[in-house]
Amino acid sequence: MSTHAWFEHFKEKLQGLTDAFEQSGTPLSLLGYALKEKQLTSDAYLHWAMAHYKLPQLQARFFTETPPSKEMFAKWATHYPWSVECLPVAEWDGALIVACLQPPQDFPSTPSCILVLAPFESMEAAWASYQAPIAAPVPAVKNSANEFSFDDLGASDSSPEIPEGEAIEEVSPEGALEGIFDGPTVVRLEALSPKAETIIEPKMEDLVAVKSETPAATLPNAAPATPAATAKNFDKTIVDPRPAMPGTAANSAPPPPPPAEENSGSYDDSFSNKPTPIVARPAGVAKPTMNPAANGSFALEKIKKKNTAIIAEKVKRTLSEMKVHFEKSMILSLDDQETQVTAFAWDENFQGVKDTSLRVPLKTPSIFNIVAATQKPFHGYISLNELNEKFFEQWNQGKIPDHITISPIMMNEKLVGMLVGFAEKSAYNKVSLNLAEKLSGEFIKGLQAA
Repeated sequence: MSTHAWFEHFKEKLQGLTDAFEQSGTPLSLLGYALKEKQLTSDAYLHWAMAHYKLPQLQARFFTETPPSKEMFAKWATHYPWSVECLPVAEWDGALIVACLQPPQDFPSTPSCILVLAPFESMEAAWASYQAPIAAPVPAVKNSANEFSFDDLGASDSSPEIPEGEAIEEVSPEGALEGIFDGPTVVRLEALSPKAETIIEPKMEDLVAVKSETPAATLPNAAPATPAATAKNFDKTIVDPRPAMPGTAANSAPPPPPPAEENSGSYDDSFSNKPTPIVARPAGVAKPTMNPAANGSFALEKIKKKNTAIIAEKVKRTLSEMKVHFEKSMILSLDDQETQVTAFAWDENFQGVKDTSLRVPLKTPSIFNIVAATQKPFHGYISLNELNEKFFEQWNQGKIPDHITISPIMMNEKLVGMLVGFAEKSAYNKVSLNLAEKLSGEFIKGLQAA
């Protein structure tokens, strides 16, 4: 890895670094040594590196909320001479996510790889976890002759059997990539099948007959019942799969019914360990505004001229359906060179927008740069940087939404626009993501290419 650029930029802060590095005998590079010894802070370095290398930054909280998997590292252990300064952290849609301090110059071209910058402290902790040995199981200590053990009674030491029909929860090894690329980027996941509610049939030996207090009805012309016969004549039998409790009176009142469960709402647990409630918003008809400041050098403007009769209706339908899960929505258009994006249309919920001619560059790290570079949706919270803040300053009165979804609009395998939804945290679920992906695909159908 080249050190010239970063060293030249920070050389005034690094007086004496080279001499100390040579005397240390550390296996780290000069950059890694500077960061570890705090002669250069991770924040200062990453701020410079993001602009210099045009790479997104992986937030530190990704490493704590979604710890890198040892199994994943074992899979790629021989792919490259990994180190604390360059290591794999996740797999995403067939690509390997590699965290680094600076781009490796000799990295293999296959398989597909996505490089991201990351704080040295987080990478150091991840590397230590990869190198930590797996704890061996503690062997059972044999009891001495005078100690009691269930083994003496002939009890089996095998694992207890799981009752038939009882579900076993498994944790998927591939969690959502929360925090990646300046924010959580979520890829298409298979829908989770709902757990089937299983009714367990009680065993015959567990059935308990409970005598009813109601006296047996006397049939006409029937002989008087003897006390013994009366004891056998029950009104009804209640089957209880629980074993009888010792000391419980046969004629004791049954326990009160359990309290009614409150309606907890619908949940989608696709992206995190904590379920997020799916909140549908009141549907309505959007009143879109087409950007008067857009010009013919942008893709959707050219498509609009070819499809004048239907484009307005498509915009209205798309923004109307987005209202189900998003507070406000807009459509962005790329220029011919795919170097910048600007607003094409937006709904009536955008207020106080003074200048609609804002151009967002796609070569600078931002949420829009991620979608343009990967041609995949962005779905999650917004990590603050200069470009992201500038966009929301213009289009959301300076307020950063709790959640945003951006779905690419593709025509003939080329990115021509983006469908953007602003929302509350409750929109962080697979239902809203699927809606945005569906609408961005349907928007382009039936339109004639420019």
